[in-house]
Amino acid sequence: MGTEFKLRCELRGHDEDVRGVAVCPLGVLTGSRDKTVKVWAPDEATGSYSLVQTLVGHTDFVVAVLYVPPGANDDYPAGAIVSGSRDKSVRVWDPQTAACVAVLSGHEYQVTALGLLPKADGQAGGLASASLDKTVRVWRGGKCAATLTGHEGPVLCLLVLPGGELLSGSGDTTVKMWAPGGGPCIHTIKAHTDTVRGMCLVPGLGFATASHDMSVKVWDSTGSVLAELVGHTAIVYCVAAVDAPAAAGGGVLLASGSEDNTVKLWRPDGSCLQTIEHPGCIWALDFAHDTGDMLSGCSDAVTRVWAADPARAGPAELGEVLAATLAARKAEKEAAAAQGGGAGAKEGGGGGGALPPGLKVEEEFALSQPGAKDGENKFIRNSATGEVAAYSWDAKAFQWEKIGVVVEGPAGGAPAGKTKKFHAGKEWDYVFDVEIGEGLPPRKLAMNEGDNEYLVAGRFIEENELPPYFAEQIVQFIVQNTGGTKKSAATGAGPMDITGGFCDPFTGGGGGSRPPPQRPGGFQSGAGPMDITGGGVDPFTGGASSSRGGGGGGLPAHSLTHVPCHTYLTFDNVPNLEALGRKIREFNGALAAPQQLTEPELAAGGALDALLAKLPKVAAAATSPPAAAAAQPGLITAADVALLRRLLAWPADKLFPALDVARLAALDGGAGGGAELLAAPEVAGALADAHPTPGTLAGALASASASSLAANHQLALRLAANVVAAPGGGARLRSWALAGSSPLLDRLAPLAAGSAANKAVRLSAATYLGNLAAAVGLGHAQDPDLPLQALSACLELLSAVPSPLEEPDTSFRGLVAAGTLLVAGGRELCQIAKDLDIIDRIHAIMTAARGGGVAEQKLLQAGIDVSAVIARSTGVKVEDK
Repeated sequence: MGTEFKLRCELRGHDEDVRGVAVCPLGVLTGSRDKTVKVWAPDEATGSYSLVQTLVGHTDFVVAVLYVPPGANDDYPAGAIVSGSRDKSVRVWDPQTAACVAVLSGHEYQVTALGLLPKADGQAGGLASASLDKTVRVWRGGKCAATLTGHEGPVLCLLVLPGGELLSGSGDTTVKMWAPGGGPCIHTIKAHTDTVRGMCLVPGLGFATASHDMSVKVWDSTGSVLAELVGHTAIVYCVAAVDAPAAAGGGVLLASGSEDNTVKLWRPDGSCLQTIEHPGCIWALDFAHDTGDMLSGCSDAVTRVWAADPARAGPAELGEVLAATLAARKAEKEAAAAQGGGAGAKEGGGGGGALPPGLKVEEEFALSQPGAKDGENKFIRNSATGEVAAYSWDAKAFQWEKIGVVVEGPAGGAPAGKTKKFHAGKEWDYVFDVEIGEGLPPRKLAMNEGDNEYLVAGRFIEENELPPYFAEQIVQFIVQNTGGTKKSAATGAGPMDITGGFCDPFTGGGGGSRPPPQRPGGFQSGAGPMDITGGGVDPFTGGASSSRGGGGGGLPAHSLTHVPCHTYLTFDNVPNLEALGRKIREFNGALAAPQQLTEPELAAGGALDALLAKLPKVAAAATSPPAAAAAQPGLITAADVALLRRLLAWPADKLFPALDVARLAALDGGAGGGAELLAAPEVAGALADAHPTPGTLAGALASASASSLAANHQLALRLAANVVAAPGGGARLRSWALAGSSPLLDRLAPLAAGSAANKAVRLSAATYLGNLAAAVGLGHAQDPDLPLQALSACLELLSAVPSPLEEPDTSFRGLVAAGTLLVAGGRELCQIAKDLDIIDRIHAIMTAARGGGVAEQKLLQAGIDVSAVIARSTGVKVEDK
């Protein structure tokens, strides 16, 4: 490449991250986390692009965009714009009117990628979409024509080859090749050591893949590796390629975008030609094949156009503004590091800021080998920055965990940690970096020896507007990382300084034990300390301290308080029986004769009154220990169930009284009682049927969920919750509900976010999901797909709650359910949860709960619990961000 890419112009208009970019005859398509798609047309007068359309309709992030040329697809002969979203849908838009002409629904989770299948050799063509649900779907005629299964992890990228074959890249580290037109899998490539995140065609050679393992690979069309492009220091999200015109340097070029905030330009042989820094991570890339211009979609909400042709470069001032922005951020980071004691000192040098003599510093490849014992420490130099970080081997997790960044050691034999640090115009014995939120700069916690830890914690909380709940955690953090601030300097050299605290370079231990600090009067502590995995779990985002903006310290190890929860919750409240009987009789009078109860059944003291009179006794017995409940005779009889079945067959607008009765009947766990009788196949029905038999539990649940009445939704969810929690002899009823949990969840989960949803509906949904999570944790549920399906429903529920402060019980139960599922699902489910942006949900809930009362403190603790589970399971990668 004879010239470097220079900034040509910037496309500003999105409010959040640009997640998808596509160059097309219309100009440029961009999709964003702000839920919109934008169309930009070239403006020859300015050399830039003008915003001409904004497509609005998605209800969550837009992740992928695609252009369908006129004539390329029979379903959309005039052409189309296609978008895929985290709302699980694919939308098709008319390029001329910006109207949405089709919504393609079927994926269970987020849509991640799109592809256009060509019409050729008798193949019908169509659209392809990939999803976190591990599938690829092919769409024709507005319907799903094929579902391609086989991946063992989420499918994150697609690529259509010139011959019509479809490639899919997955979190299972493989690339699968599918026959043209969405046919069967014909080849599987073990492509990377981590998730395959992006793919592109490489002109004249084959294709390229980008991966979470920080590499890009170039492959020929048979799936043989031609080259590996190594140089990024974090996840590589995207890759694009072009056969550049002569004015842009000529030859085949590849571009890769990474979470390390850079785009790298490569030749296919692995030669890195240029590294372009950005203000944030790069989600998407594309090339304009006629000009060779490159487009980058960035997390700062800007799409940038870069030109290698000098004649197409933008005004110098544009590049200077970007350079100044990047320089200012770098200076801010260096200043923060300097305030913390300096960084990047050479090994064993002695003098101020040097690492301790004899400290062994190794290169990054040392982390590829497992540790010899639990707690073993290594000190690793980052090849890109020179920064030295401390890692500890976690034998249980079988991974190296980052402890912190080495910023200072003893100076010339003087006692360690005695170098004064400056903050806010004053000298301090200690200045720590503490991460408090994703994307936010670390906050400084400054203190001197002899300061009372509780007063320091109180000042830090007040200055940074944190919840008082974190007081005890901050105190424990101070104690752990100072070894006790009242320790005398005469004790000699202390441990070396790590960003956010101290760590003995040889044992990994802190500065020794000490008596508990004294609380000054009137300063109340919060709950127990917060978990750390790899250097600190952010109390609001769950991210590790190394994830954004430099090595902040974390808070001490956290014992889980609320998760996992293996206790079933039931709705055992007894309604007003007089009002319930009156409503049943009212509805009965509006029905035709075949559906009506008989006069003797409705008469005072008749079968209906007898059934209703048993409900308070059922509710009282439901609180007994399971063994005791099972040993007692049941209260609900076969005659009662026969009457209840007739009520359950009533039309949807008259169904909710029957649901209320069934809800309590399911809690009769006595021998031969309601729970056993309801589990009979002819009474329970088939949950998997599209139209279950009326008069069965399955039929009533289906009818209620399809109606528009909030009362039906509330009581259907409560019935489902009680069935899963069926006590005593209700094991068969629970097994029936869990065996059909997938179709039942498909019906019930959307109710929490539906137009008829209210607080009662959402609380009922949270309780049902909590019971499903408990069943998974206890091993009662055998469906391997249930944890992921239930987790997705939990996240949708948490997003549907308008305010956690107004519905703290719902938010709390939703968080606990999610945490319980994540504990059971382990690393794979936790990673998927991160891909589903669970951290954003937790962050929003915990931010809203700041400074609240007891209920809000429970929310904060539950959020920390879930964050800790995710951090423990997924660990921390070696990254330089």
